[in-house]
Amino acid sequence: MSMMKRLFRRGFALPAAMVCALSIPIMAAQAASVTYSFTGVTNNPGVAIPVDGTFQFDDMTSGSGGVYSGAVTGFKLVFNKGVYTSVFAPGLNGVIISQNTDLGGGVFGDRWALVSPATGGKLGETTPYNFDLYLSRKGQGLFTNTDLQNPPSLGSLDTKTWRLYFKNVDGVPFAYYGQISSLTAVPLPPAVLLFGAGLIALVGLGVGGLRNLRGFQS
Repeated sequence: MSMMKRLFRRGFALPAAMVCALSIPIMAAQAASVTYSFTGVTNNPGVAIPVDGTFQFDDMTSGSGGVYSGAVTGFKLVFNKGVYTSVFAPGLNGVIISQNTDLGGGVFGDRWALVSPATGGKLGETTPYNFDLYLSRKGQGLFTNTDLQNPPSLGSLDTKTWRLYFKNVDGVPFAYYGQISSLTAVPLPPAVLLFGAGLIALVGLGVGGLRNLRGFQS
């Protein structure tokens, strides 16, 4: 204990506090959700509408068997720059990591899938109820296991599809669907990045003030 006191008197308090302050945003980044933005277009016959959207993904979510319920904490899909918008609704809101799964048409491969209930205003006589995003590659090797992981790079994929499902008053479903052309992680806001720097400055000022006070008292 006496050694620790001597170290703090000799100025080791500031470096230690700096390390602690720097570790705060790093730890928060590891545990916090990451926001992804994407752009794309509809592929429905006779329809070519630009779409864009966002979703929040928490890579610390627990699960088993490649299914991670609650890993998606929100999403937003916008048609044609705001003409129509659908958003997140409570439910599974999960991410599913699959290896050697059926991709359709007898083709097997690996897939990162996002599945979320959806809500929003009526589109004609229909209302949205589900949104999904499938990022797949034929064959194996996209994943080494089914642990929860970030979305794969689009350049490594064969399939990059999204679907927004609707149903009419009789419960008959249909979907708008298409491809995404970009998927990027949204950087942390500058205020978050400056948080650690602000703590360091405050700690430095505090230590300097204590030293001046001790010098004055002596």
